[in-house]
Amino acid sequence: MSENYFDEYVLQGGITMLALLPLSIFTLGIILQRFLELRSSRVMPHDLIEEAKSISNQQAFDSFRERLTTLSSPLAKVILAYIEAGERGESIHPDVNPTPIDDVMDKLYQSLSSLSTAYVIAPLLGVLGTTIGIMGTFEQFAIVGKRDMSALVSAIDKSLITTMWGLVIAVPAYFFYAIMQNKIFRYERDQFPRLLKEIMKNFAPFIKLNPIDSFDRTNTEHDHHGSPPTL
Repeated sequence: MSENYFDEYVLQGGITMLALLPLSIFTLGIILQRFLELRSSRVMPHDLIEEAKSISNQQAFDSFRERLTTLSSPLAKVILAYIEAGERGESIHPDVNPTPIDDVMDKLYQSLSSLSTAYVIAPLLGVLGTTIGIMGTFEQFAIVGKRDMSALVSAIDKSLITTMWGLVIAVPAYFFYAIMQNKIFRYERDQFPRLLKEIMKNFAPFIKLNPIDSFDRTNTEHDHHGSPPTL
């Protein structure tokens, strides 16, 4: 029975199935991978949140800031970006300066581009396979010269296999793309701003403004006099 299904829904789909089958596996893998990456425990690790909220002195803050450079979670990247913004003299309030959140969320949105590509390409490949199949069917009928309608219907039915596969790939890809896009949107507009307000309020006393102007002047003196800057 399984061989009959494989023959009916795969082999008879023609050469286009060489692209549609790998695309279906690729799409399923991307959906699973992105779902794992967008879990709340990965995007906003609970232990990182608790550690950030517990910072109460300069030494703990400096140690935490250093550790942020080794972490890959989106929350860690956003916190570090706000700390660096504060060191440059920029606002660390998410409502005033949403750029660090926007930058990280843009990367999360871009990570969904492969799914959007899949739900666009799959139906096109399916239609291409159907078109090739129907063209071949009409060519054979023209050569043989027969008018057997049952054979024509059977041939067209086989040609539609690739269209079915294209839709089977595209519909779940679009569905999960919309779900994950909405999940990122909630991170961007609600959860991250609300959490960052609390964290950055706690960090504000420990963020030191870097003397950018004096640093630039020191580098200029170094260029002219050949002596290293004194930091």
